[in-house]
Amino acid sequence: MPDNWPRQPLILTSQLPLAWGASYWCLASMLRGCLIPVATPHSDQVELALMLALGWLVAGAYNQLLIYRYVPGLDAGANRLAAIGNALTLICMIVLTWGKPAVVLFPRRFSPLVILLLILALALAGLGNYFVAQLWQATNRLPLWLGPGTLAAMTIAVPLAFNGNNRWSWLLALVIVVGIQLTYFRQLPRLLAMVAASRSALYNMLVGAELAALFSSLLLGIISCYQRFAQGILSRLSICWGSAGIFLGIGAMVLAACQRYHNDFRYGHAIGYENWLVAVGALGWVGILVGLILTL
Repeated sequence: MPDNWPRQPLILTSQLPLAWGASYWCLASMLRGCLIPVATPHSDQVELALMLALGWLVAGAYNQLLIYRYVPGLDAGANRLAAIGNALTLICMIVLTWGKPAVVLFPRRFSPLVILLLILALALAGLGNYFVAQLWQATNRLPLWLGPGTLAAMTIAVPLAFNGNNRWSWLLALVIVVGIQLTYFRQLPRLLAMVAASRSALYNMLVGAELAALFSSLLLGIISCYQRFAQGILSRLSICWGSAGIFLGIGAMVLAACQRYHNDFRYGHAIGYENWLVAVGALGWVGILVGLILTL
């Protein structure tokens, strides 16, 4: 980390709105496509979400202060424009969140506000990663764009697959998901690279869950394609397939952040047990899938 950055920014802060909005939007689309009713959020749930959003706001303000204080070249140039854009995007998201919390925080149906939220969330994630990339010139690490790019692609693929009216929409969704899977297979050496975080038990379990989600998305995708094209139906396995894609994006966000932080004092419990912990993480993902099938 450069000497002019005495504090590490919160890498995931700028990506949390995209993770929340894309996940809820995709889940609602999948349930609606399988004719499962999507519950309307209660006032208590909305208030709880606003309280969590307040914590995110404090973290976002902290990152913004770090940007204005320590990023060089804010007098002119691309850094200045990026810093202003980051601040304006943050303000717009605050106004949207507190103006229409039930619609913005719980995007159940297609609307201009939902689309605006997802665009702002993607822009905020991109700008946050822009400054993080300046802080850490990391090699042999997962790219910062992998997680946000995956979630952005899933927000397009899931509605096409579950709410499309013809096979062409499903085919386009299939192309998008196959592109995501191929990208992750190409990134496997970086996913499995030995970094400081590899000494963390939770990190290794998350790697195992990410690998299991990747291979399960491939298997479940084949089953879902057969059901859609041959039988014309969508089942619970299709929801598991979409959930695997969402988890891939969120997991990539967390892993890319862990690979860049220098918090060695938190790690060390996984030395000598890395493969076992990866297996535990993979089994944990399988358990999540089984629980999801039994719950729906």
